[in-house]
Amino acid sequence: MSSKNLLVPVVLVFVLFFGLMVFPPLGALIGILSPFPLIFIYLQRGRQVGIALVALVFAVLLVLVGTNQALLFLAEYALMALMLGELIRMQLPGDRCIAGSALASGFVSMVLLVALLGDQDTSVKEFFEKQVRAHFSQSMEAFKSIGEDEAEVAKMKAFAERAAEGFAAAYPAFLLIGSLIGAAVNYALVRIAWMRLHGPGLFSGRAFSEWICPENLVWGFILSGAALFLGQGMVADAGLNVFLVMLCIYFAQGLSIVVHFLKVRKVPTFFWFVLFILIFVQPLLIGLLAGLGVFDIWVDFRKMRTAEDMS
Repeated sequence: MSSKNLLVPVVLVFVLFFGLMVFPPLGALIGILSPFPLIFIYLQRGRQVGIALVALVFAVLLVLVGTNQALLFLAEYALMALMLGELIRMQLPGDRCIAGSALASGFVSMVLLVALLGDQDTSVKEFFEKQVRAHFSQSMEAFKSIGEDEAEVAKMKAFAERAAEGFAAAYPAFLLIGSLIGAAVNYALVRIAWMRLHGPGLFSGRAFSEWICPENLVWGFILSGAALFLGQGMVADAGLNVFLVMLCIYFAQGLSIVVHFLKVRKVPTFFWFVLFILIFVQPLLIGLLAGLGVFDIWVDFRKMRTAEDMS
């Protein structure tokens, strides 16, 4: 592999990572895209080159931005890239590739956060609660500055206090959901790029519109919902985290059903974009799609299961 070709993904990762530091509002998008060049080179040039690239990026970040930022890159992005690349090379189904890399990245990220915050005499939950309260406080100040009614601001402040505790309790779910979204987006991008350049090869599985999540997961959805609404303390917190992850998974299944019907009906691309924008800006539609994903277990909207599968 030429040195020029080797430097291209490294430079791209640096551009994305430093863009995150310079312009934080784009942080989510930049963070999601960071593993893509590393995964592609891992698949194209092999395990040794992929690991060497990750080590090179980590070493440079260690020198330029410090230990904490370099470790966060390693846990959140590099580990995901290595895991996803290796699982794809093993030609596992897409959902297993995404789940495996997301679980590894999410778990290591949580452990790293606990370790980094241990020196600050605060728990991870307290750290997140403080961040959420600060964000809500800024929002309240903004509402006051535009002349919002004092009574309404007081009500919003009371709601924000309760919501801060809930958001803080659900930090493991948010980390894992973020990892799942990142893994899914990178898998999709790598799949598209690889199939266009090299043909099906490693990606000969089902399309997203045909994806069905394992039926046994519904028990996680049911039991976590019971723990959330009937339990207290740590039981309710655990239920909340699992329930949010289950909602994310069943939302993805509901979205796959929508994509299936859009493809079958040959709906123009413009209307795809309009529909997806509506879905992602309307919480009600997100909930409806999650419900659609759950009920697909029994209804089989796409008529893809055989009688043996549904028995």
